[in-house]
Amino acid sequence: MSKTRRWITLLLALIAIILVGWSLTNDDGQEPVATNNQQPTYTSANSSTVVYNPLGALSYKLVSDKVTYFQEQEVSWFDNPIMTTYDENKVPTWSVRSDKAKLTKDRKLFLYGHVEVNSLTQDSQLERIKTDNAQVNLVTQDVTSDDQVTIYGRSFNSTGMKMRGNLRTKTAELLEKVKTSYEIQNAQQPQP
Repeated sequence: MSKTRRWITLLLALIAIILVGWSLTNDDGQEPVATNNQQPTYTSANSSTVVYNPLGALSYKLVSDKVTYFQEQEVSWFDNPIMTTYDENKVPTWSVRSDKAKLTKDRKLFLYGHVEVNSLTQDSQLERIKTDNAQVNLVTQDVTSDDQVTIYGRSFNSTGMKMRGNLRTKTAELLEKVKTSYEIQNAQQPQP
């Protein structure tokens, strides 16, 4: 029985060695890492992002106090962002600011809290836009808001619900419940 027991032990040891070797060759040495989708991939303080158009001209610059990026959703969050847009001559045209902003992978910037859009050029009839929430398509520069919006221009201001506009063409249209007031400048008449 001793010979039989020896052969069985040898056979079992050989099977164990084969199984251990097979297990080691199928393991790439990396343990699966549990990911927490709620945790950011990275955060950065005092961020400045500069984006150029396909022709190499400056398109816009986005500065913020803090950026938080989530790879799983492909979303960046900005605290106190200030975006400056530029025209084809590299002249700053608009300043866009809010309390918080979300940039999605399709290059749409969602602005939340105290949104203010200010013209940086002298020739624009549209000087300022204020609302609580807005969305900017960074490719087309279309601006939309479904909240109450106040538009300030040269000698007028308008308030309404739902706005559609474009920063590139310097236009904005209020769509619902619009109220406008105009300031009429009187020409100075010569005194007799």
